[in-house]
Amino acid sequence: MKKLIFLATEDWFVRSHFLPLVRRAQAEGYDVAVAARDSGALREEGVRVIAMPFARGSFNPITLWRERDAVRALLNAERPAIVHAIALKPILLSLLAGPGGTARVLALTGRGYLGASASWFAWGGPGIARAIREAVRRGFNLLMVENQADRAWIEAGAALPDARVVLMPGAGVDPTQFPARPEPAGPVVIGAASRLIRSKGVDLLIEAQTRLRAEGRDVRVHIAGDADAHNPEAVGEETLQRWRETPGVTLLGRVSDIAGFWASAHIACFPTRGGEGLPRSLLEAASCARPLVVTDTPGCADFVRPGVEGLVVPPNSAFALAEALAKLIDDASLRQSWGANARRRVLEGYTEAHAADVAAAAWARLI
Repeated sequence: MKKLIFLATEDWFVRSHFLPLVRRAQAEGYDVAVAARDSGALREEGVRVIAMPFARGSFNPITLWRERDAVRALLNAERPAIVHAIALKPILLSLLAGPGGTARVLALTGRGYLGASASWFAWGGPGIARAIREAVRRGFNLLMVENQADRAWIEAGAALPDARVVLMPGAGVDPTQFPARPEPAGPVVIGAASRLIRSKGVDLLIEAQTRLRAEGRDVRVHIAGDADAHNPEAVGEETLQRWRETPGVTLLGRVSDIAGFWASAHIACFPTRGGEGLPRSLLEAASCARPLVVTDTPGCADFVRPGVEGLVVPPNSAFALAEALAKLIDDASLRQSWGANARRRVLEGYTEAHAADVAAAAWARLI
Protein backbone atom coordinates (compact mmCIF):
# COMPACT_ATOMS: atom_id res chain seq x y z
CA MET A 1 0.00 0.00 0.00
CA LYS A 2 1.47 3.36 -1.02
CA LYS A 3 1.82 5.88 1.77
CA LEU A 4 0.59 9.48 1.51
CA ILE A 5 1.42 12.01 4.20
CA PHE A 6 -0.33 15.36 4.53
CA LEU A 7 2.17 17.84 5.95
CA ALA A 8 0.60 20.85 7.67
CA THR A 9 1.37 23.22 10.49
CA GLU A 10 -1.82 22.52 12.48
CA ASP A 11 -4.01 19.42 12.67
CA TRP A 12 -7.13 21.55 13.25
CA PHE A 13 -6.53 23.33 9.92
CA VAL A 14 -6.51 19.97 8.15
CA ARG A 15 -9.73 19.00 9.90
CA SER A 16 -11.53 22.28 9.14
CA HIS A 17 -10.43 22.57 5.50
CA PHE A 18 -8.95 19.36 4.13
CA LEU A 19 -10.54 16.38 5.88
CA PRO A 20 -12.43 15.49 2.66
CA LEU A 21 -9.04 15.15 0.91
CA VAL A 22 -7.80 12.87 3.69
CA ARG A 23 -10.95 10.74 3.34
CA ARG A 24 -10.54 10.63 -0.43
CA ALA A 25 -6.93 9.47 -0.09
CA GLN A 26 -8.08 6.69 2.22
CA ALA A 27 -10.78 5.71 -0.26
CA GLU A 28 -8.19 5.63 -3.05
CA GLY A 29 -6.28 3.00 -1.07
CA TYR A 30 -3.38 5.05 0.30
CA ASP A 31 -1.91 4.49 3.74
CA VAL A 32 -2.67 8.00 5.04
CA ALA A 33 -1.21 10.04 7.87
CA VAL A 34 -1.26 13.71 8.83
CA ALA A 35 2.02 15.18 10.09
CA ALA A 36 1.26 18.36 12.02
CA ARG A 37 1.21 19.91 15.43
CA ASP A 38 -1.15 17.61 17.33
CA SER A 39 -3.96 19.32 19.23
CA GLY A 40 -6.17 16.22 19.19
CA ALA A 41 -8.47 17.64 16.51
CA LEU A 42 -8.10 14.62 14.22
CA ARG A 43 -8.09 11.81 16.78
CA GLU A 44 -11.85 11.49 16.88
CA GLU A 45 -11.84 11.30 13.08
CA GLY A 46 -9.76 8.12 13.18
CA VAL A 47 -6.87 9.67 11.26
CA ARG A 48 -3.29 8.71 12.12
CA VAL A 49 -1.48 11.85 13.29
CA ILE A 50 2.29 12.19 13.47
CA ALA A 51 3.05 14.95 15.99
CA MET A 52 5.48 17.54 14.66
CA PRO A 53 7.31 20.25 16.68
CA PHE A 54 6.07 23.13 14.53
CA ALA A 55 5.98 26.70 15.85
CA ARG A 56 3.02 28.35 14.20
CA GLY A 57 3.78 31.61 12.45
CA SER A 58 7.52 31.47 13.15
CA PHE A 59 10.00 31.91 10.29
CA ASN A 60 12.96 32.34 12.61
CA PRO A 61 15.93 30.66 10.85
CA ILE A 62 16.92 28.63 13.91
CA THR A 63 13.34 27.41 14.33
CA LEU A 64 13.08 26.61 10.62
CA TRP A 65 16.23 24.51 10.69
CA ARG A 66 14.99 22.56 13.70
CA GLU A 67 11.66 21.97 11.97
CA ARG A 68 13.45 20.99 8.74
CA ASP A 69 15.36 18.33 10.67
CA ALA A 70 12.06 17.03 12.07
CA VAL A 71 10.59 16.77 8.57
CA ARG A 72 13.72 15.04 7.30
CA ALA A 73 13.47 12.52 10.13
CA LEU A 74 9.79 12.01 9.32
CA LEU A 75 10.55 11.24 5.67
CA ASN A 76 13.35 8.85 6.59
CA ALA A 77 11.15 6.99 9.05
CA GLU A 78 7.92 6.86 7.03
CA ARG A 79 9.24 6.66 3.45
CA PRO A 80 6.01 7.99 1.91
CA ALA A 81 5.35 7.76 -1.81
CA ILE A 82 3.77 11.23 -1.73
CA VAL A 83 3.93 14.21 0.60
CA HIS A 84 1.02 16.63 0.21
CA ALA A 85 2.39 19.82 1.78
CA ILE A 86 -0.39 22.26 2.67
CA ALA A 87 0.44 26.00 2.80
CA LEU A 88 3.64 27.96 2.39
CA LYS A 89 5.61 26.96 5.49
CA PRO A 90 5.12 23.18 5.11
CA ILE A 91 6.04 23.55 1.43
CA LEU A 92 9.31 25.24 2.36
CA LEU A 93 10.08 22.68 5.07
CA SER A 94 9.47 19.79 2.68
CA LEU A 95 11.87 21.35 0.16
CA LEU A 96 14.51 22.14 2.79
CA ALA A 97 14.36 18.54 3.99
CA GLY A 98 15.59 17.33 0.60
CA PRO A 99 14.02 15.02 -1.99
CA GLY A 100 14.46 11.66 -0.24
CA GLY A 101 12.85 9.83 -3.16
CA THR A 102 9.46 11.30 -2.33
CA ALA A 103 7.03 12.91 -4.78
CA ARG A 104 5.42 16.10 -3.54
CA VAL A 105 2.25 18.07 -4.00
CA LEU A 106 3.14 21.66 -3.11
CA ALA A 107 -0.31 22.99 -2.22
CA LEU A 108 -0.11 26.77 -1.98
CA THR A 109 -3.23 27.93 -0.12
CA GLY A 110 -2.38 31.62 -0.43
CA ARG A 111 0.68 33.73 0.22
CA GLY A 112 -0.26 34.95 3.69
CA TYR A 113 2.17 37.67 4.80
CA LEU A 114 3.84 37.61 1.40
CA GLY A 115 0.60 38.64 -0.27
CA ALA A 116 -0.58 41.23 2.23
CA SER A 117 2.46 42.56 4.07
CA ALA A 118 5.39 44.87 3.45
CA SER A 119 7.39 43.26 6.25
CA TRP A 120 10.94 41.96 5.95
CA PHE A 121 9.52 38.50 5.39
CA ALA A 122 7.51 39.68 2.40
CA TRP A 123 10.71 41.03 0.82
CA GLY A 124 11.99 37.46 0.65
CA GLY A 125 9.08 36.49 -1.58
CA PRO A 126 10.98 36.34 -4.89
CA GLY A 127 13.54 33.95 -3.43
CA ILE A 128 10.83 31.70 -1.99
CA ALA A 129 8.95 31.69 -5.30
CA ARG A 130 12.16 30.79 -7.14
CA ALA A 131 12.84 27.86 -4.80
CA ILE A 132 9.35 26.47 -5.37
CA ARG A 133 9.57 27.07 -9.13
CA GLU A 134 12.86 25.22 -9.47
CA ALA A 135 11.59 22.33 -7.34
CA VAL A 136 8.58 21.95 -9.63
CA ARG A 137 10.79 22.07 -12.72
CA ARG A 138 13.37 19.52 -11.69
CA GLY A 139 11.72 17.05 -9.31
CA PHE A 140 8.73 14.76 -8.95
CA ASN A 141 6.68 17.69 -7.70
CA LEU A 142 3.39 19.31 -8.65
CA LEU A 143 2.39 22.87 -7.81
CA MET A 144 -1.20 23.15 -6.59
CA VAL A 145 -2.73 26.65 -6.43
CA GLU A 146 -6.15 28.07 -5.64
CA ASN A 147 -5.93 31.09 -7.95
CA GLN A 148 -4.05 32.10 -11.08
CA ALA A 149 -2.23 35.00 -9.39
CA ASP A 150 -0.38 32.58 -7.11
CA ARG A 151 0.72 30.55 -10.14
CA ALA A 152 1.98 33.73 -11.80
CA TRP A 153 3.84 34.67 -8.61
CA ILE A 154 5.66 31.34 -8.56
CA GLU A 155 6.43 31.47 -12.28
CA ALA A 156 7.66 35.10 -12.22
CA GLY A 157 7.55 35.25 -16.02
CA ALA A 158 9.15 31.81 -16.50
CA ALA A 159 6.12 29.67 -17.28
CA LEU A 160 5.86 26.20 -15.77
CA PRO A 161 4.48 23.35 -17.89
CA ASP A 162 0.72 22.99 -17.45
CA ALA A 163 1.28 19.32 -16.60
CA ARG A 164 3.14 20.42 -13.45
CA VAL A 165 0.48 22.86 -12.18
CA VAL A 166 -2.92 22.00 -10.71
CA LEU A 167 -5.70 24.55 -10.10
CA MET A 168 -7.79 23.66 -7.05
CA PRO A 169 -11.30 25.01 -6.33
CA GLY A 170 -10.14 26.00 -2.86
CA ALA A 171 -10.90 23.43 -0.19
CA GLY A 172 -14.40 23.08 -1.59
CA VAL A 173 -17.59 23.08 0.43
CA ASP A 174 -20.37 20.57 1.11
CA PRO A 175 -23.54 22.24 -0.25
CA THR A 176 -25.77 19.96 1.84
CA GLN A 177 -24.17 21.39 4.99
CA PHE A 178 -24.52 24.95 3.68
CA PRO A 179 -27.98 25.06 2.10
CA ALA A 180 -29.65 28.06 0.52
CA ARG A 181 -31.81 29.93 3.01
CA PRO A 182 -34.30 32.79 2.53
CA GLU A 183 -33.30 36.22 3.71
CA PRO A 184 -34.12 37.01 7.35
CA ALA A 185 -36.60 39.73 8.25
CA GLY A 186 -35.50 43.04 9.72
CA PRO A 187 -32.66 45.47 9.00
CA VAL A 188 -30.01 44.42 6.49
CA VAL A 189 -27.16 42.47 8.08
CA ILE A 190 -23.73 42.30 6.49
CA GLY A 191 -21.84 39.20 7.56
CA ALA A 192 -18.09 38.69 7.68
CA ALA A 193 -16.36 35.51 8.83
CA SER A 194 -12.61 35.62 9.40
CA ARG A 195 -9.87 35.73 11.97
CA LEU A 196 -9.50 39.20 13.45
CA ILE A 197 -6.18 40.10 11.86
CA ARG A 198 -5.26 43.18 9.86
CA SER A 199 -4.99 41.46 6.48
CA LYS A 200 -8.66 40.41 6.62
CA GLY A 201 -9.77 44.05 6.39
CA VAL A 202 -12.45 43.97 9.08
CA ASP A 203 -11.53 47.56 9.96
CA LEU A 204 -12.49 48.61 6.42
CA LEU A 205 -15.90 46.96 6.73
CA ILE A 206 -16.61 48.70 10.03
CA GLU A 207 -15.57 52.05 8.56
CA ALA A 208 -17.83 51.41 5.54
CA GLN A 209 -20.74 50.52 7.82
CA THR A 210 -20.24 53.72 9.81
CA ARG A 211 -20.45 55.68 6.54
CA LEU A 212 -23.62 53.86 5.53
CA ARG A 213 -25.32 54.56 8.86
CA ALA A 214 -24.32 58.21 8.63
CA GLU A 215 -26.19 58.28 5.30
CA GLY A 216 -29.33 57.07 7.07
CA ARG A 217 -29.26 53.33 6.37
CA ASP A 218 -30.15 51.04 9.27
CA VAL A 219 -27.50 48.43 8.52
CA ARG A 220 -25.83 46.00 10.90
CA VAL A 221 -22.49 44.18 10.73
CA HIS A 222 -22.06 40.75 12.33
CA ILE A 223 -18.52 39.39 12.50
CA ALA A 224 -17.79 35.71 13.19
CA GLY A 225 -14.23 34.94 14.21
CA ASP A 226 -11.72 35.14 17.03
CA ALA A 227 -8.71 37.31 17.60
CA ASP A 228 -5.59 35.34 16.69
CA ALA A 229 -3.04 36.12 19.40
CA HIS A 230 -0.32 34.00 17.74
CA ASN A 231 -0.53 35.91 14.47
CA PRO A 232 1.80 38.89 13.95
CA GLU A 233 -1.13 40.80 12.43
CA ALA A 234 -3.50 40.18 15.34
CA VAL A 235 -5.87 43.04 16.15
CA GLY A 236 -5.21 44.44 19.60
CA GLU A 237 -7.70 44.46 22.47
CA GLU A 238 -8.05 48.26 22.37
CA THR A 239 -9.18 48.10 18.74
CA LEU A 240 -11.52 45.19 19.45
CA GLN A 241 -13.13 47.15 22.25
CA ARG A 242 -13.61 50.13 19.94
CA TRP A 243 -15.31 47.88 17.41
CA ARG A 244 -17.59 46.44 20.10
CA GLU A 245 -18.69 49.96 20.98
CA THR A 246 -19.43 50.90 17.36
CA PRO A 247 -23.22 51.22 16.83
CA GLY A 248 -24.59 48.38 14.74
CA VAL A 249 -21.47 46.19 15.00
CA THR A 250 -21.56 42.81 16.76
CA LEU A 251 -18.46 40.70 17.35
CA LEU A 252 -19.69 37.15 17.78
CA GLY A 253 -16.34 35.43 18.37
CA ARG A 254 -15.99 31.83 17.29
CA VAL A 255 -19.22 30.57 15.71
CA SER A 256 -19.82 26.83 15.46
CA ASP A 257 -22.93 27.05 13.25
CA ILE A 258 -21.55 28.90 10.23
CA ALA A 259 -24.50 27.92 8.04
CA GLY A 260 -26.79 29.49 10.63
CA PHE A 261 -24.58 32.57 10.69
CA TRP A 262 -25.00 33.10 6.95
CA ALA A 263 -28.73 32.40 7.22
CA SER A 264 -28.95 35.39 9.58
CA ALA A 265 -27.17 37.70 7.11
CA HIS A 266 -28.33 39.37 3.91
CA ILE A 267 -24.91 40.08 2.37
CA ALA A 268 -21.49 38.42 2.70
CA CYS A 269 -18.46 40.72 2.70
CA PHE A 270 -14.78 39.80 2.31
CA PRO A 271 -12.72 43.02 2.50
CA THR A 272 -9.35 41.25 2.58
CA ARG A 273 -6.13 43.10 1.80
CA GLY A 274 -4.69 40.00 0.11
CA GLY A 275 -2.74 36.85 0.86
CA GLU A 276 -5.71 34.51 0.38
CA GLY A 277 -5.88 31.38 -1.71
CA LEU A 278 -9.63 30.99 -2.11
CA PRO A 279 -11.31 31.62 1.27
CA ARG A 280 -13.41 28.68 2.41
CA SER A 281 -15.72 31.09 4.23
CA LEU A 282 -16.45 32.77 0.89
CA LEU A 283 -17.51 29.42 -0.58
CA GLU A 284 -19.66 28.72 2.48
CA ALA A 285 -21.45 32.06 2.13
CA ALA A 286 -21.92 31.48 -1.60
CA SER A 287 -23.32 28.01 -0.98
CA CYS A 288 -25.85 29.60 1.41
CA ALA A 289 -26.94 31.83 -1.51
CA ARG A 290 -25.60 35.08 -0.16
CA PRO A 291 -24.46 37.82 -2.58
CA LEU A 292 -20.78 38.65 -2.21
CA VAL A 293 -18.91 41.92 -1.92
CA VAL A 294 -15.17 41.27 -2.12
CA THR A 295 -11.94 43.10 -2.79
CA ASP A 296 -10.00 42.77 -6.02
CA THR A 297 -7.49 40.32 -4.57
CA PRO A 298 -6.42 36.82 -5.65
CA GLY A 299 -8.98 34.16 -4.85
CA CYS A 300 -11.86 36.46 -4.07
CA ALA A 301 -11.78 38.11 -7.49
CA ASP A 302 -11.30 34.70 -9.17
CA PHE A 303 -14.62 33.47 -7.79
CA VAL A 304 -16.83 36.57 -7.90
CA ARG A 305 -17.83 37.84 -11.34
CA PRO A 306 -19.00 41.46 -11.01
CA GLY A 307 -22.72 41.74 -11.57
CA VAL A 308 -23.21 37.97 -11.44
CA GLU A 309 -22.40 36.72 -7.92
CA GLY A 310 -21.73 40.14 -6.42
CA LEU A 311 -19.34 43.07 -6.65
CA VAL A 312 -15.56 43.47 -6.63
CA VAL A 313 -14.00 46.65 -5.22
CA PRO A 314 -10.43 47.94 -4.85
CA PRO A 315 -8.68 46.77 -1.67
CA ASN A 316 -8.03 49.23 1.16
CA SER A 317 -10.95 51.51 0.23
CA ALA A 318 -13.73 51.82 2.79
CA PHE A 319 -15.41 54.34 0.48
CA ALA A 320 -15.59 51.87 -2.46
CA LEU A 321 -16.74 49.15 -0.08
CA ALA A 322 -19.56 51.37 1.24
CA GLU A 323 -20.70 52.21 -2.30
CA ALA A 324 -20.88 48.54 -3.30
CA LEU A 325 -22.68 47.51 -0.14
CA ALA A 326 -25.19 50.35 -0.57
CA LYS A 327 -26.16 48.96 -3.98
CA LEU A 328 -27.15 45.65 -2.38
CA ILE A 329 -28.62 47.14 0.79
CA ASP A 330 -31.05 49.13 -1.34
CA ASP A 331 -32.13 46.29 -3.67
CA ALA A 332 -33.51 43.06 -2.20
CA SER A 333 -34.22 41.49 -5.60
CA LEU A 334 -30.60 42.04 -6.63
CA ARG A 335 -29.40 40.39 -3.42
CA GLN A 336 -31.55 37.36 -4.06
CA SER A 337 -30.59 37.05 -7.72
CA TRP A 338 -26.86 37.33 -7.12
CA GLY A 339 -27.10 35.01 -4.13
CA ALA A 340 -28.74 32.33 -6.27
CA ASN A 341 -25.96 32.77 -8.84
CA ALA A 342 -23.33 32.38 -6.12
CA ARG A 343 -24.77 29.04 -4.99
CA ARG A 344 -25.01 27.86 -8.59
CA ARG A 345 -21.32 28.66 -9.09
CA VAL A 346 -20.43 26.54 -6.07
CA LEU A 347 -22.49 23.60 -7.31
CA GLU A 348 -20.87 23.78 -10.73
CA GLY A 349 -17.27 23.50 -9.62
CA TYR A 350 -16.43 24.38 -6.00
CA THR A 351 -17.73 21.54 -3.86
CA GLU A 352 -15.66 19.26 -1.65
CA ALA A 353 -16.21 16.53 -4.23
CA HIS A 354 -14.71 18.73 -6.96
CA ALA A 355 -11.67 19.47 -4.78
CA ALA A 356 -11.18 15.80 -3.91
CA ASP A 357 -11.37 14.80 -7.59
CA VAL A 358 -8.65 17.30 -8.48
CA ALA A 359 -6.40 16.14 -5.64
CA ALA A 360 -6.89 12.44 -6.45
CA ALA A 361 -5.95 13.09 -10.09
CA ALA A 362 -2.79 14.88 -8.93
CA TRP A 363 -1.75 11.97 -6.70
CA ALA A 364 -2.38 9.50 -9.49
CA ARG A 365 -0.26 11.58 -11.86
CA LEU A 366 2.67 11.50 -9.40
CA ILE A 367 2.33 7.76 -8.80
